[in-house]
This record gives sequence, C-alpha cells and structure tokens, in this order.
Amino acid sequence: MKSRGRAFTLIELLVVIAIIGILAGLLLPVLSRAKDRARNATCLSNLRQWGITWRLYADENGDTFMSGTPVNWARGAWVLSFTNGYPQKPPLLLCPKATDRRGPGEGEVHTSLTDPNAVDYGGPTTVYDFPIADPANPSLQLLASYGLNCWVYNPDTNNIQGRDADLHWRKYARAQQPSLTPLFGDAMWRGAGPFEDDTAPDFNGEWWGMAFSPLQEMWSFAIERHAKGVNLLYFDSSARYTRAKDLWQLPWHQNWDLGQASQVTLPGWMN
Repeated sequence: MKSRGRAFTLIELLVVIAIIGILAGLLLPVLSRAKDRARNATCLSNLRQWGITWRLYADENGDTFMSGTPVNWARGAWVLSFTNGYPQKPPLLLCPKATDRRGPGEGEVHTSLTDPNAVDYGGPTTVYDFPIADPANPSLQLLASYGLNCWVYNPDTNNIQGRDADLHWRKYARAQQPSLTPLFGDAMWRGAGPFEDDTAPDFNGEWWGMAFSPLQEMWSFAIERHAKGVNLLYFDSSARYTRAKDLWQLPWHQNWDLGQASQVTLPGWMN
C-alpha cells in the first residue's frame, strides 16, 4: 500500500514565504543599483561619442566652435551644427536617466514625454525640447537632456545673452586645463554660461526656465541626475561623473575666479 506524500504545514509554508520575502528585499536594491550603474555607463558612453563629434566639428572648422548666434535661442544653437548626425543615433541626445518631463504648475510635478501639457524645462530627470521637429521623425518634437557650456561659442557679436565675448573659449586650444574645462553634459536646458558667483539652487531641480538672471546660469547643470551630480564631457574628450557641489571649482570661461567661486554658499542637499 502506497503511503501518502507529506504535505506542507501552514507554518512551513509561511516560513518559505518569509524567506522568499527576505531574499527579494535583499536582491531588489542590488538589482536597482545595477540598473542605475548601467544607465550611468550608457550616459558616459553617449558623452564620449559626443566628444568625438565635437572634436570632428572643430577639426573641420579650424579648431573653432560655432558662433552661437544664428537663431534667437542661442543656448541651443549648437544642435543645428549636428543635424546630419543625431537623426542616425537619436538616443545620443538623451541621458537614460532623463525619462520624463516637467508637468504643468509649480513644484516637482512630472509627466510623460509626450504630454501636450508639459512645460519645457526643469527637473533633474526631465528632458527639454528644441523648437524644431526631430529630423529622424518629423511628426515628433526634438527632445534632449544634454546641454552645452555656452562659453565655448565663438561669437560674432560683442556678447551673447549677457556673456562677455572676450571670456568665450572659441577654440579647443585656448583651454589651459582641458581635463577640467567643461564642454557638454547632463543639463536641464539646451545650454548655459555659468558665472563664478552664480547662486546654488535651494533644491535638486529648482529652476525658473530659460529666462535666467546672471545668478542662475549654473542651475542648468547643478542637479543630481547620477548620484549626487552629473556626467560631463571635458575639453580633453574625457567624460566622467562630477558632483554638483564641485561645479563651481571648474573653469567654465577663460577668466574663471576660483576665489570668488569658493564664496558661494552651497545648500544642504549638495553636501
């Protein structure tokens, strides 16, 4: 006579469920961190490819950057110089951590990439728009999440949006510290020209839009998109993580005053 198989008791079943729950609790944070590291690696890869793109552009133009003045949205004029490149690789304009848009209203309201009610700026994980269609898909608006250090422009006017033309880098060769001079990177807007006495944002993602005052240009870059900072592409074509609180210690323009930059009061979220 065959004996009946032994069934799990309720206590045993509860113990198994508890063990599975504990293991899941241990593994999920690890998987989340692994996914975050993968996104960070993809972002750095994007920026390194941008480093090649920027260098090729300069090599074809006598080591000189574009003027930044052909359109009335000068902070993003750089994108017009690469219209033959990004349609083939549209993800290069987007950091994988930038997954949404700023919703309407005040505060940190987030919404989908295609929401017609989305505003066009703000938030560490949000994208912004260019006022042109995506060449790869003309029915879609061109979205991006990287911005230019607008001091790299080679202006053909006295200044651009209040930035002294004499302080612009204009050429790669003018950077005395190419490994420390920012060119391009994670940003909440198409570009910005930081000043050493720019105030620090009170919270991660604080921003008032494209109508910067001279004391808010750094806000575009001073965010926590990757850990406590952003990924930046430098003049030497290296791309690396940079903490938000360290951005004031980088030479954004030709006459950057580190002493003055050191006087900026940093809020608690940066520390």
